[in-house]
Amino acid sequence: MAVSLVKGGNVSLTKEAPSMNVALVGLGWDARVTDGQAFDLDASVFLVGENGKVLSDSHFVFYNNTTSPDGAVQHQG
Repeated sequence: MAVSLVKGGNVSLTKEAPSMNVALVGLGWDARVTDGQAFDLDASVFLVGENGKVLSDSHFVFYNNTTSPDGAVQHQG
């Protein structure tokens, strides 16, 4: 299953692929002409409970918190 997201986009894997048990997320972009200003891509993951809320601060996985408490999500960027 491939999904393309735009800035600020999201997808519910529970709804889109309920039987999926492994996901790999990659970032890519089309090169563009720049005025010299640096730009960067950042990925983050929120692990939420049934109420749709993040379980705890440690369940927000990003470049400065690279692994979820149970090890299920790993940020490798």
